[in-house]
Amino acid sequence: MTMELNLHGEARAIGSVLALEQALQEARALAQCELWLTMASDAEQGPALCMLRNGGNAWLMYLSGQDDLSFHSLGDEEADGVCSYLLSNGQVDEYPEAWCVDVEHCQHAFAAFFRTGGARPAAIAWEAD
Repeated sequence: MTMELNLHGEARAIGSVLALEQALQEARALAQCELWLTMASDAEQGPALCMLRNGGNAWLMYLSGQDDLSFHSLGDEEADGVCSYLLSNGQVDEYPEAWCVDVEHCQHAFAAFFRTGGARPAAIAWEAD
């Protein structure tokens, strides 16, 4: 199975968990990033998993692609405030800190997404959009 990984606008084919882990290490070296892993070349066709990260803050978005359902991660629902994220197109968006999960959990979610062929990672708490 091959998926497409897009790291801050640069796409590459990922054919193994090892290749995915190497790409995730590259992403970790960046101060901020937008990272997509998809079954199709168009993320909106899904399924797709996206991580936005700014330093230690990161959150996930899952797109099912079948029925336009999307979900975002839930971290500490008591967290107050927002965090800004730099998107690959240069735009800066803000999202609630309550959506943030540990960066390492995000990386495990990407491995689970790959291993299951695009299923929503069960180890993450999700909320429908």
